[in-house]
Amino acid sequence: GPRVLLVEVFYGGSHKQLIDLLERNISGCSVITLPRQEMALEGENCRTAPQPDRPHVSILSYRVLFSSSVLKTCVSWWHSRPDLARLKKVLYFHENQLVYPVRQDRNGTFSTATTSLVADIVVFNSTFNMESFLSSIPSFMKKIPDHRPRDVDLLIRPKCLVLYYLPGPLP
Repeated sequence: GPRVLLVEVFYGGSHKQLIDLLERNISGCSVITLPRQEMALEGENCRTAPQPDRPHVSILSYRVLFSSSVLKTCVSWWHSRPDLARLKKVLYFHENQLVYPVRQDRNGTFSTATTSLVADIVVFNSTFNMESFLSSIPSFMKKIPDHRPRDVDLLIRPKCLVLYYLPGPLP
């Protein structure tokens, strides 16, 4: 069956619900998480990667790497780990990281866009979040003083899809 590595640095709330749902329903997957309270540090730090909450599992057995867009380390982590290069990379957005939460963090915004470029598949939890993310990229790129990447939104769009899921049981 499929061998999927799920990586979530914000293992709380709806992020936890999604990872738990995927873990229950995907045969042959493993999870790497950080507790919710560690997310603030990890989500902003591009030099570290999450540590497994389970015994180490060889990356060689995996075909897919699924990670949350909260993991701003994705690009540097993926590039610093040659063993991850062959994996299909799926990036999941719970919200549009370019407009929510409201921040003045240009580096984080740029890393969100570049992570989307590196990913093989970019998944959103709603059409609204997907469209608002893609439509906000050109205006953000205009703020870059030089060596502006062009058509980033057009390069990302074909890789996008929307995945709706129920965060919990129906009442």
